[in-house]
Amino acid sequence: MRRRFPLLTIVNTLIYLFIMAPLLVIVISSFNPGEYLVFPFQGFSLRWYEAVLTGGRYTEPFWTSIKLAIATTVVALPLGTMIAYAIQRFDFRFKSALQGLFLSPLVIPTLLFGIGLLIFFSYLGVRMFFLRLLLAHIVLIIPYVVRTMLAGFSQMERAVEEASIILGASPVKTFFLVTLPLARPALLASAFLSLVLSFDELVIALFLTGPGIHTLPMTIYSDIQFNLSPSLAAVSSIIIAGTILIGLLGIAVMRRSQKT
Repeated sequence: MRRRFPLLTIVNTLIYLFIMAPLLVIVISSFNPGEYLVFPFQGFSLRWYEAVLTGGRYTEPFWTSIKLAIATTVVALPLGTMIAYAIQRFDFRFKSALQGLFLSPLVIPTLLFGIGLLIFFSYLGVRMFFLRLLLAHIVLIIPYVVRTMLAGFSQMERAVEEASIILGASPVKTFFLVTLPLARPALLASAFLSLVLSFDELVIALFLTGPGIHTLPMTIYSDIQFNLSPSLAAVSSIIIAGTILIGLLGIAVMRRSQKT
């Protein structure tokens, strides 16, 4: 029988508490009835949730971020999946260079990436700010999809695909009817990662947005500087709850797909 290490358990628990403590403080502070964002808890009120949900300050930036995240995922997920499949399944010239290219956005600081994109779009004369953001997010998110899908494809048995081709299915049909269903957990993980990373991106938005378009992270960042109120804790708590809900939904779908 394995010996248990209570010290290791205690250390792990303390680490988890240290990570979760800021989130708990935010959630608790969101119920404060006062005008200022203070801790410890001074009462209980849903006042700031009502202000966030019925007021207009966060509504438009929220939907802008949602549309941006969905559009980014719709484009980045299939592109990243095809790139990962090509890298994993085929040998070709400059394969290592291609892998390095799609790893570069993960290595280059986002600040430098944002400056480079600002100069690039200014040179091309792209004035549509949402299009700027969308293209930048796609470039930023594709490497995450590629790395996740590479891990998923590497765990798959190629014999299944070969059997499908031997039985008469074309490579394209095999990819869509055999490969992609087997890669469903990696696809779901990539989609979740794309949505969260795109929704949460701030630095790129600070460089590429203009008048009339603001994402939710930009609005929160502005309020932290100039309008620190419990409404910030309320909107942050809503984001935390939404992220947890999407994560649980993804886990449920992945478990269901593994059973079938």
